[in-house]
Amino acid sequence: MIDGALAVIGSCHTRGVRLAFASLAIVLATARAAGAETIRDIVVEGNTKTTTDTVQLIAKIDVGDEWTNDMLDRIKTDLVSSGLFKEVEAFWEECGPTTTPKCNGAGVRVHLTVLDKFSWVIAPAFYNQPTNTGVGLGYGENNLFGENQKLLLYGQIATGDSFFIGAWVIPAIGGSRFYAQLDTYLKTSRIIEYEPPADYTSNPTAARQSRMNYLNFGGKLGVEPFRGIKLDGRLRGAHVSYKDVALVTKDPGVVPTDAAGAPQKPGKEGWDVSNEWSLTIDRRANWYGIQSGYKYQTSFEYTVPKLGSDFHYYIFNLSLLRAVQVLERHNLVVKAGLNVGHNLPFQQEFTMGGTSMRGYLNDQFRGDLRITTNIEYSLPLFTVYGLSVRALGFFDSGYTTLRSTSNDERTYLLNSGFGDHSTLAPFKNSVGVGTRLYLRQIVLPLLGLDFGYGLEARDFQIYLAIGLTD
Repeated sequence: MIDGALAVIGSCHTRGVRLAFASLAIVLATARAAGAETIRDIVVEGNTKTTTDTVQLIAKIDVGDEWTNDMLDRIKTDLVSSGLFKEVEAFWEECGPTTTPKCNGAGVRVHLTVLDKFSWVIAPAFYNQPTNTGVGLGYGENNLFGENQKLLLYGQIATGDSFFIGAWVIPAIGGSRFYAQLDTYLKTSRIIEYEPPADYTSNPTAARQSRMNYLNFGGKLGVEPFRGIKLDGRLRGAHVSYKDVALVTKDPGVVPTDAAGAPQKPGKEGWDVSNEWSLTIDRRANWYGIQSGYKYQTSFEYTVPKLGSDFHYYIFNLSLLRAVQVLERHNLVVKAGLNVGHNLPFQQEFTMGGTSMRGYLNDQFRGDLRITTNIEYSLPLFTVYGLSVRALGFFDSGYTTLRSTSNDERTYLLNSGFGDHSTLAPFKNSVGVGTRLYLRQIVLPLLGLDFGYGLEARDFQIYLAIGLTD
């Protein structure tokens, strides 16, 4: 009987051991199926300019990180979206006794093969827009030092805006989560102010013309604590001055004049120093020109008199973008924005018209409140040797007005206030079609041609840009 009891106990023990081993096997199989392993090695190949550390930084992986199988698609998307590579391949393998070279422990080895694009371009530019025609020359480097840093130097001479812009963007300082930007914007601009719209269907005409000199320098420092979430601060200083102020209206009573009867300058001159804080959530992907995902951004900017600012204002901005890939190469992009300012000087007022409202003249509407919406649908026409031509249709809608005209740092046109016209007068809409030309090896739109029709103005405008158009 004792032997029988021991036999039963032994049988039960054997079944228990088998069950334990079976359970352990299931756990290990489940873990392996989920890919929950450790990255033991990363192999980067094909990169001739971009550094290996930069490739890993863009892919957001490092040796010792946990690896899951679903990370592969995300890594490929991030590498393509960086705009640095014309081809991207990624795969992984298990570390084992036959793995050559041997891994430093159990886990996986990740392979990344990337082929660098031609990262810099020197190109002329030409554009023709309503009230503004010009030429320019630009140098753009998309991968400075092979570290994904951006450098842009661009200058243009035009009938309206002549300017020089320089910007240096460091997306990861020393491989950290901190980023920085230095920029300058030196502009001399012929500004045309238009009479405020009297009603919904009115198409405002020019009233005052002046030349504004705007010399601006700025710096930004930010941090990305989580993927796609950025918080940054920006300090900016500019000097503003005006000259060549003239009447261009048949109704001189619209423009304020001084004691001698000469038209007054549109606003105060002096130093414009401000600080800006912004929060961005950017979860977009760009698969060779096709956007998907979303971007939300909000910012608050205010002047700093203690640092010498002669102006006193603040600005709140909110922008939303949603992009959807339709079919295989179609793209639907929806943008919306809200801008609210208090005591805005002339140089900081929100404007609408031109490329921001195709079908109307450049900056035909201005104010301290702006609400905009843009819907754009694009599709491929053909691609030859990496040269792609896309067609697009668009709908622009916006509302721009002055909520108050009590700012003594600004010289307003007559009847510019919110209560001086019908409520719907500043509401404008346009529709149109256009085309974009891209070179995949560079991924910069080299040509943009839009035909816009202003619905309320019942007028048609053409916008052409050739060269560095983005």
